[in-house]
Amino acid sequence: MTTRASIAAKLDDFAFQKVNFGGFLMNKRAKNSHALWTRASEKGVTELTILASRDFGEGNVYDVAAFTLDGNVPEHLLSELRTEADRLADRINLREHGYVYTCLEPWDGGGSIWISKKPEFRALSRPDEGVYVIPIQRLSGLGEPRWLAWARDAGQLNIAIVYKP
Repeated sequence: MTTRASIAAKLDDFAFQKVNFGGFLMNKRAKNSHALWTRASEKGVTELTILASRDFGEGNVYDVAAFTLDGNVPEHLLSELRTEADRLADRINLREHGYVYTCLEPWDGGGSIWISKKPEFRALSRPDEGVYVIPIQRLSGLGEPRWLAWARDAGQLNIAIVYKP
């Protein structure tokens, strides 16, 4: 059975990160993610809660997901977040906001990734309550994203979706 703890333990192994985060730029993403993961004192794996989805056909599926670092999104927020995410996905083009999160990188773009210039979905987050919201572009053929790795480095929350646990 796949658990948060079993995935977190696997992330210590570069080969596992290479399978999940490698592929482009001669595995530079996997190397950078592995280095960040191994040096971070605060890190873990959590489950995503899908708030809204849009299927644009031909494998182009986009989700709005919420997560907390220590478990499930509180029930009292779920219906509100789902309603807000659904409205926002209908009002603005989710396809222009989705991001793949295929290596550990700042959850909000850190000011240097294009996702930082599109904050509408992340603005649904409640960081004071430990709840984060992200727009996701699914990787084709890998199904609904379920697991998210996170590591805090120099105060910055970094995340990556683990599609192959």
